[in-house]
Amino acid sequence: MTYKYTFYILFTVILTSCIGEDIIDDFVEPSLRINNPIGGLKVNETHNFIATYFNNVGEEASANITWSSSNDNIVSITNEGVATALTEGQTTITAIVTDNGVAIEDTNAITIVASDEEVPDPPASDSKNGSLKTTSSYVLEGDFTLSAIENTNNLNLSLNSNYKADNSLPGLYLYLTNNPNSVNGAKEVGKVQVFNGEHEYIITNTDINDFKYLLYWCKPFRVKVGEAEIK
Repeated sequence: MTYKYTFYILFTVILTSCIGEDIIDDFVEPSLRINNPIGGLKVNETHNFIATYFNNVGEEASANITWSSSNDNIVSITNEGVATALTEGQTTITAIVTDNGVAIEDTNAITIVASDEEVPDPPASDSKNGSLKTTSSYVLEGDFTLSAIENTNNLNLSLNSNYKADNSLPGLYLYLTNNPNSVNGAKEVGKVQVFNGEHEYIITNTDINDFKYLLYWCKPFRVKVGEAEIK
């Protein structure tokens, strides 16, 4: 009887601590992301731009995307996002979605060069970083780097030596997500098994631009413990 009572008290303490940090409102600002930005094109070359819309809970959703070029004489672009370089110069490609009367956009500035010139490199996107912060009573801190692994569609997530996490939770998991308040639509990286110091994760079949946040989640009670924006 004493054992059962002790277990009940321990379970209640853990549950209360987790639930006390529960996030009920999972709203995030909708966003639009150009998936394949470029640095430029040669005259007469084409590029099929692709963009993804994320709704107000951070999940990918269908949307009517409108494409435009700031200078149609330099680059023309179709409703399907196919851009054609017409002459040398600079222009900005814009993707827009209208959500409840609000325009949501992403842009890509590009340079068009002659056929015998070198095309500028695309915007750097092979490495990002950030800093973890706790959103609960549990310790979570440290810096990280997220890098694309060359010639693969995999990522390396490297936690720095200043990483520290509380090891008392019954089930702490790490996710990549576009909504820091929910694991719906998130990619589960795995159960957290290292709670101090440098370590890394290999994340397969994921592009570095697919997700915006790291999320540490108390899985048994479905509660957020900490987060980090991937910058």
